[in-house]
Amino acid sequence: MKLVEAPGGISVILSNREHAMWESLYEEKCKSDLTEREVHLAQHLTSKGVVKRLTREGKTYFSRIRGSIQ
Repeated sequence: MKLVEAPGGISVILSNREHAMWESLYEEKCKSDLTEREVHLAQHLTSKGVVKRLTREGKTYFSRIRGSIQ
């Protein structure tokens, strides 16, 4: 388990798999470049508030949100 700071200074607990996915989203990634499991993890991280989902030109992108100490 790892702690990640969400915007506003709130600490969010992530599992090891979620943390590995969060780390891999340092640069935004297109949903079509991710596996089904990675997409599921990215959507779950979006609901936890540590990843943002963007839609441009009909494609979905995921990237992590930086907290105040990152």
